[in-house]
Amino acid sequence: MARFLAAALQLGPASASIPETVPRILDLIARAGAGGATLGVLPELALTPYFAAEVRETVEPFVSASLNAEAIARIADAAAEQSIAVVLPHAELTDAGLYNSMTFIDRAGAVVGRFRKMHIPGRTEPDPALETTILEKRYFEPGNLGFTVHRMGPARVGGLICYDRRFPESYRALMRGGADVFAVSHNTPVMNGGTLEKARAASRLAICGGAFANATHAIATGKGGIEGGTSFIGDSFICDPEGEILARAGTMEDEVVMAEIDLDRQAALRERWNFARNIREAQAYDPVAG
Repeated sequence: MARFLAAALQLGPASASIPETVPRILDLIARAGAGGATLGVLPELALTPYFAAEVRETVEPFVSASLNAEAIARIADAAAEQSIAVVLPHAELTDAGLYNSMTFIDRAGAVVGRFRKMHIPGRTEPDPALETTILEKRYFEPGNLGFTVHRMGPARVGGLICYDRRFPESYRALMRGGADVFAVSHNTPVMNGGTLEKARAASRLAICGGAFANATHAIATGKGGIEGGTSFIGDSFICDPEGEILARAGTMEDEVVMAEIDLDRQAALRERWNFARNIREAQAYDPVAG
């Protein structure tokens, strides 16, 4: 086990295209690497605007396989140069459909695996009664890789994307799959009738609760600021295995948030709670049948 520095690599409102966004990501990686971080996590759909909040004639500029491949290659080169593992969320176009995905890049710049968002929120058509409608079901297929865990230099990392963080089973599946760290990426808007404070509080509760319930550090990275008329919460942070926030973003712009992750302390907490020995699989109870 070890101690190491981790970084939440927050992005402000997106640039218009993938090629325009990549230099901003490279700058964040360079800043995190210079600060000594060996693991960095970017927000959901980090290469593009959050395009799933409106009906579009085409999403080709955001899902282009060639542009994504070029971006991933440049970011992988930067990861190797800085010796920092990077979790890179992006839209992944495949023969089977479009996925809201993460690519895991290790400290040598090698792609070691992917995660595809399991829980797809929203609907396929906008609701005219609402100012904001999430339309991810219009664009994305549900993930088909399960809750994957990947060796990322100093730790085994499991990823969750936005809505996945609302399901406690997601964290438990990753912990039982060997994750030392949860990488939680999101583009969380302030929804209809809500406030920034309430949206941030709900996000923290879900992520810090998942960390606490599984005695696992979490790196939570979000988009901040106003994009396309929608306000995103930002609020990137790193929390410890007791759910306490160690460091948090202070802006809504591009920002590097760093904190130390202590896997020895985490191992001691897990030994105290002894999940592996004491967990019981949940079963439905029928009060009629008894």
